Amino acid sequence: MYSPKTKNSDIVTTTCGRELDLSKTELVIEKSNSLFSYNVHKLSTGEYVIAEKFYANPFNNRYILLNDEQIELLKNL
Repeated sequence: MYSPKTKNSDIVTTTCGRELDLSKTELVIEKSNSLFSYNVHKLSTGEYVIAEKFYANPFNNRYILLNDEQIELLKNL
């Protein structure tokens, strides 16, 4: 009997230790070049995750969780 494959998820651990599935977020900003990508995802809770992915060394990838107040502070820098 054929069993359907489960949806491929993108589970990450943020710098504060929270596990999140980026496939269930809204992609707000997407920027990349040949060395890395820099994306901002919005969660259903209103929080944001900054995902920095380095193609040459994935061990340096970072996922930073921010709330609305922190995002507003960044806008004013």
